[in-house]
Amino acid sequence: MMYSRLTAAFAGVILVTALAVTPASGYIHFPPPTMPKMCQQSTTIRVLTVKKHDKDKGVIVYEVAATLKGKTPGGMSFRHAIGKESKQSQPIFDWVAEGKKAVMFTIEGPGLACGYVFIDRFCYSVDYNKKAEFWLLVRLDPEMAATFHGTAEKLHEVTKGILAGKDVKVPVDESVKAVPYEERRKLAAALNEILVKNREK
Repeated sequence: MMYSRLTAAFAGVILVTALAVTPASGYIHFPPPTMPKMCQQSTTIRVLTVKKHDKDKGVIVYEVAATLKGKTPGGMSFRHAIGKESKQSQPIFDWVAEGKKAVMFTIEGPGLACGYVFIDRFCYSVDYNKKAEFWLLVRLDPEMAATFHGTAEKLHEVTKGILAGKDVKVPVDESVKAVPYEERRKLAAALNEILVKNREK
């Protein structure tokens, strides 16, 4: 649990740093944003379906089932590099199966694409490697249960309602606490190195 919190801390700050010179500077931050704010700030929101997966290689290949906001550039891959199975990533491996749904919130621009992937009752963050055409898992996000906690099907429904301007009740886990700022700040540099390497590959 401590590992996942520290991993979340790394990325929470560093993605803010990476985006600080763009209009998207506040997109990825802690404590987690509300779902209405997530919908407002995301440039693209997609519903994904698991097309195939390889647990041994730690890869999930999604296809876009629906685009709720924004557009998808031609040729964009939705291959996610999850990495090897671990105690922290176990919720992803327990969940994954062909046909399963996920909702992906991203902010995308020239040379930059990153965001959150909500599966059933779990969330992880990704950063796009344009050259190799895959999304790298950069953070496990149990803290995002404070933004939304439920199934991907429910999140699809909630997101559509929010985008339509409706007053929607968003299910969350109120027991989740944000990682302290000082803890995030101290660990920022390590994750920045991961992001830089991913974008340079």
